[in-house]
Amino acid sequence: MPSIKIENARFFGYHGYYEEEAILGNEFSVDICVDIADFSSQVNDQLTNTVNYENLYVACREVMMGERKKLLESLAEEICERIRSMGGNVVMIKVQVAKLNPPLVGRVERSVVEYLWKS
Repeated sequence: MPSIKIENARFFGYHGYYEEEAILGNEFSVDICVDIADFSSQVNDQLTNTVNYENLYVACREVMMGERKKLLESLAEEICERIRSMGGNVVMIKVQVAKLNPPLVGRVERSVVEYLWKS
C-alpha cells in the first residue's frame, strides 16, 4: 500500500490554550502520512491517479495559518478532515501536530498530538 508523506512542515502560529500563546505565538511542526489503496498498476505515472503532496501541504498550511485553535487536537483533526474532503483512494490518514518548546516549567522539546483516521 503506497504512502504519501509530508514531514516536519514548519509554521509559526498563535495556537494554544493560554492567552500568552495568542500574544507571543510559537513554532509548530506537522507530519502527515496518507495511505492509498494499492493500485500501482493503474497509476501510470499520472498525478491524477494518486494523492498530490502539494495539496496535502496546502491543506495543512491553511489550517496552521488560519483561525486560532486552543488545542493541538483541533488542529490535527481539521487537517485530517480537509484531506478527507479531497477524495481519492485514501484509506488512512495520520496527522501529527507538535508545538516546539511548549511553555512548560521544565525543558521540553515538543508536545505532540497524533490523529488517526482509517476507512
